Amino acid sequence: MRFLTALLAIAFCLAPANAAILLEQDVLAAGVEGYSVYRIPGFSVAEDGSLLLFAEGRPGGADPGAAGDIDIVAKRSTDNGVNWSELSVLHHQNGFDYSDPRVVVDRNTDTVHLLYTQWPTLCGQTCVPTGLDDDSSVTFHQRSLDNGLSWSGPANINAQVKDPGWASLNTGPGLGIQLQWQDGAPSRNGRLLIPAHQRPVAYRGVALYSDDGGATWTHGSGVTPNYADESEVIELTNGDLLWDARRGGSGRNRSISHDGGDTWVEGHDGDIPISAVDSGLVRYSAQRSGADRDRILFSGPLGSPAGAGNARENIGVWTSYDEGKTFINPVQIQSGSSAYSVLDRLQDGSIGLMYEVNHSTIRFVNFDLRELEKGAYPASLTHYDGFNNSIDRARGGVGWSGAWHGNADFTEAPAAEFGGGSSIPFEGIGLSPLGGRVDLAAGGANEVSRSLVARVSLGQTQTTYVSMMLSGALDTSPDNAADESFIVEFRDNSGIAQASFGVDSMEAFFIDGLGGRAETPANSLQRSGAYMLLAKIVSQDNGQNGNFDQLFLKAFESGVDVVPSEEAAIGWTLVGSTTENASAVLEEIALLGGAEATWSVDEIRLGSTYAAVTSSLGNDEFPNGVFGDVNQDGTVFGDGTGPAATDDVSAFLVGWRASTLGLPAVERIKLGDLNLDGAVSLPDAFMLHKALKAQGMAFPFEQLQATLVPETSTSTLAIYASVNLALLSAGRSRP
Repeated sequence: MRFLTALLAIAFCLAPANAAILLEQDVLAAGVEGYSVYRIPGFSVAEDGSLLLFAEGRPGGADPGAAGDIDIVAKRSTDNGVNWSELSVLHHQNGFDYSDPRVVVDRNTDTVHLLYTQWPTLCGQTCVPTGLDDDSSVTFHQRSLDNGLSWSGPANINAQVKDPGWASLNTGPGLGIQLQWQDGAPSRNGRLLIPAHQRPVAYRGVALYSDDGGATWTHGSGVTPNYADESEVIELTNGDLLWDARRGGSGRNRSISHDGGDTWVEGHDGDIPISAVDSGLVRYSAQRSGADRDRILFSGPLGSPAGAGNARENIGVWTSYDEGKTFINPVQIQSGSSAYSVLDRLQDGSIGLMYEVNHSTIRFVNFDLRELEKGAYPASLTHYDGFNNSIDRARGGVGWSGAWHGNADFTEAPAAEFGGGSSIPFEGIGLSPLGGRVDLAAGGANEVSRSLVARVSLGQTQTTYVSMMLSGALDTSPDNAADESFIVEFRDNSGIAQASFGVDSMEAFFIDGLGGRAETPANSLQRSGAYMLLAKIVSQDNGQNGNFDQLFLKAFESGVDVVPSEEAAIGWTLVGSTTENASAVLEEIALLGGAEATWSVDEIRLGSTYAAVTSSLGNDEFPNGVFGDVNQDGTVFGDGTGPAATDDVSAFLVGWRASTLGLPAVERIKLGDLNLDGAVSLPDAFMLHKALKAQGMAFPFEQLQATLVPETSTSTLAIYASVNLALLSAGRSRP
């Protein structure tokens, strides 16, 4: 039993790696600057780029309603979080608690507005009576005209924003928004809005807003249709507002406003697995503002293990590419304790995240968008999935709406291991060695589908390219069985396939659906080989006389074919005849494997250009593209006895236990930080061991023994190594 417990502990501590962060700092540390506990962060970026942090300073540590007054405190940074001002106390009064700071910046006037709530010290939000007096909740407002350097002092706006029939009205914590896309009612543009929650009977969300630059405030006429505790709101590019709220149990409650926040409808569940906690929500980019993609970011604890959504552990960030309908690709930013969080985009395009550690300290971390997408993806690449999200392989990638649905095996084994571990030597194609793949297995686990954000309208003139890696090398069923097909379907909103391509049971490549069916001779595919399938969907609008929709397919075999750099050099394997002009909209891609075959798929790409789906995307993890190449000499070699310039193990030992925070990726790699988590540690040694093993060598773990804790033995290190390698080859009140 002790051995099993050790194995489980090792497994949980190894995965996943943290994101590579630029800066980490405990801005408000427990017991420092006069308060034993700091909690409940509000955070935003002023118009001049200053970072503004607000929080509750708690001398006694407890929530509002317990003994000990609570103050609103603030700090400011003018250098992206490297240095912070001394602590400022913005509101203190004996006998009262001040809580839940919410900040919103007026981009039209460069004014910063702060709203927060007053409670009697011994009576919090479930205790106070109805009314507007000091024995109930009271809303205060302060403003800064100099980007947070100085403040106006508290102004009581309770009569403006609180219905006398409400008992509690709670303003935060977090971030507010300014409306800008109210096309149906332009007078609402410029509105400053924050989400609040009120009672009785149960918590419901209500918007507080100002239409005169913060001079006066009011509340909306309606509340959210579902339970809403601490919340955030985002404006969607169609002008609707999305409300995201903490609820009593796990998960999130959401609702929509079609009238600028006055009323809320369409209550529904969010799709993020998360414990009950206050979370961050911010728009990072919008195509409407000239960006490459629509992105909304969500922060919160991933749980333990990461992805379980069961505890306030392991802070992470999710991304939405479909205007908040779904959030995908969870990325662990830091390991360990994490509770309330709030995030914002900094002026340099990086991301600033504030979160609570141990319910007593507020930590700031700064990281690049590339950490959420693990690469630079051109706008012409509309969808990408390399199945490399170790937290949730069915929910990774860039540009998708939601997760893969259906039944398949998502595994950490990369596409580069198709065909017995050999690489796929396609010219110009760079596969991440840290990626995974999806296996469509014989006998049942053989169909998955996923929704597209960039849908393909066959009634419009456009070209869509699709590529993916495919292999049947894992198939052990008898050849030429009755159902050995592999099919890629593009479906409309009724689930009907409008276009498809793949391999039939006679091992012939085929296309179908646009211009009729066409196929190659039987046995065109070598089942033990690896292929890149490249498809092109050409659609025409209905006014294009004589021009019709077409589907093209080209199959490249690994080790035989070269992917040309220009589309003009391609001789398409199959071309659909020009006999059809459809008008359906392709909204979903589906992968289907026959009941008597096993297929492995990786590196799925959809894009508007040939280059987007065929060229290398680059590899942030390994700048020269060689997995495990610590010294960056182009090869993986060593046992720790040679010079660091030629021996990757020696290079690793030089950097062992080093901190790499703030260094570029290539410099981190050279120190041995292979997972780019900011430190050279055991998980990096396991990664190097895997790379060496592929070359017939092994990492000498005994050389690390003396640097670990005294009781660690060589046998323990061997257990660490064996368990990690197994993991690398398999799938996995107001507190």
